[in-house]
Amino acid sequence: MGKASGQTQLERAEKTLLAIKEFKRYLQGVEKDLSQMSKKFSSKEIAHGVGFAATGIHEALTYLDIVRKVIEKTERIVAKKNIVSGDRISELDESQSDGRTGISGTA
Repeated sequence: MGKASGQTQLERAEKTLLAIKEFKRYLQGVEKDLSQMSKKFSSKEIAHGVGFAATGIHEALTYLDIVRKVIEKTERIVAKKNIVSGDRISELDESQSDGRTGISGTA
């Protein structure tokens, strides 16, 4: 069960990272368009409004990058934990296969 749930966690993390990447690309395009738009308007009020929107999108991109880094770091920690858990299980298997038997195996 641990392996299956670990696999689905990995898949979910990968899907989330892909969605973040696609959303980031979209926001970068919108930010670029807004920057170009703000230069075209002669009205300072409109230009400032568009500039504020572009700044907000830039902030959103910054936060998306932080979320991406947190997800990647969490993935690495979980992977390390799974490796350590696997090593411990292997050690237990080896110690039980060294000829020792359980309670019912006394001769």
